[in-house]
Amino acid sequence: MAVLTLFGFSAFSQITINRSDFAVAGDWYLLADDTSLSVSASNALKVAGANKTWDLTGWADRNFTDTTFYANGLTYPAAPAGCNLVSFTRDPITKEEFPDFLIISNTALRSIFDGGQTTGPGAAIKVFSFPSTMGTKFKDSTESFMTSLASDFGINIPFVDSVKIIYKLRNTSEVDAWGKLKLDAGQFDVIRQVSTIDIVVSLKIRNTITRTYTDLPAGSGFDPFSESNKSYIWMGTNSGNPLLTASTDTLGNIVDMTFMLASSRGVASGIKDNKALTHASKVYPVPASDLITIETQASKNSSAYLSVYDILGNEVLPSKEVEVINGLNQLPVQINQLKPGVYFYTLTGNGINTSSRFVVK
Repeated sequence: MAVLTLFGFSAFSQITINRSDFAVAGDWYLLADDTSLSVSASNALKVAGANKTWDLTGWADRNFTDTTFYANGLTYPAAPAGCNLVSFTRDPITKEEFPDFLIISNTALRSIFDGGQTTGPGAAIKVFSFPSTMGTKFKDSTESFMTSLASDFGINIPFVDSVKIIYKLRNTSEVDAWGKLKLDAGQFDVIRQVSTIDIVVSLKIRNTITRTYTDLPAGSGFDPFSESNKSYIWMGTNSGNPLLTASTDTLGNIVDMTFMLASSRGVASGIKDNKALTHASKVYPVPASDLITIETQASKNSSAYLSVYDILGNEVLPSKEVEVINGLNQLPVQINQLKPGVYFYTLTGNGINTSSRFVVK
């Protein structure tokens, strides 16, 4: 790490983000979303340069909270070729998972551009470069397509049977700032990456005689469509997941941001009382074979639900209701039916939301 003194600022260490600082299978992250930023707050978040401080402490207007899990892409169901890491959320009622497929290496994190079963050969686009430090830049692009019947688009041209929808995606990114990020979960040394995503969508039609795709005739009403979006990403060493992400509208104002409240890597929100969404907890012994004890603090007597998952996010023990009391709680859980490996639990209820990993030997 370099210690820098720039333009008279008081100096502290600029960090470097490597592949090992990002998520691995088994990690989980509790995230909150906010869409209520004022123009002044948006401008404060966008500030670039060296030795900066971004302060989000006390942020309470949360449209929703969600947990992001990571799984091994080599064993995750329906993961495309090349995928070695999966990021997903899970519907709390239906348990349906909504995955994003990733390729991560010592040089980059790439998101697989995959539109489903009807999409042409999926490619991957770089979203983060390793190592990353102030001034790191990259450009990457990918193209994919989906085919559909011409009649689905109201296209009725002789000898034309299908339409190819082509998606072109380009990411232009730069680490343009570094400094301190203050969240309710703590203060972190971070670098900030700004990315511009350009998307172009166009259509081609297939001639059944030549079996080739050509552009639609001029004036058909299906001209190429394009849009450009800018996003900001704040990353810390060992944060495992972006600590904060923010996206802008067409005017350049930040209109949506997602920030971390807690994680399996030791991040825990400091918000108290009625704002408390997560509580620290620990589990012992580690490793265990027959029984674990979950120890956590609660601010009041209430009921909570305890669930246990494997590293792929599959529920391996039936969820059960437990009673927690105001103060210290020690909750025993029988695990003798579990195979050796890494697992994690969630304990959620009225005013409590905590998770952690444990190991079965």
